Amino acid sequence: MAAIYEYTGVVEKVLELQTFASGFTKRDIVLTDDIGSESKWPNHIAFTFKKDSTSLLNGITQGQRAKIRFAIDGRVWNDPKSGKDRYFTDLTGLKIEILKDDGTSTEPVPEPLEPDAFVDAGEVDDMPF
Repeated sequence: MAAIYEYTGVVEKVLELQTFASGFTKRDIVLTDDIGSESKWPNHIAFTFKKDSTSLLNGITQGQRAKIRFAIDGRVWNDPKSGKDRYFTDLTGLKIEILKDDGTSTEPVPEPLEPDAFVDAGEVDDMPF
């Protein structure tokens, strides 16, 4: 299983949806260094959202502060012209949260369950283990 990472930064650009002949779709978003960590040479980090997750980038605009959960994916491709292997690395976006100025998420926090919401089902004999 791939490790999951997080990166927080400022949205520099959301690129257009790309659709390939195979039907595969992808959409990239570029984040720069987070607020308070500006530098003379900022990082411009592209994350790729694939297939159905491309819709997660709808409505996201330049300048918003965001946190992306992502996995690092790598693959090899043998160039038929040269016969040499080429290696590719993607930062595959899994989830994106837009953050408020104070760093908290704009996503609603679920209400906690009340203690009496848990019902004692009693003893169950038909468990498979």
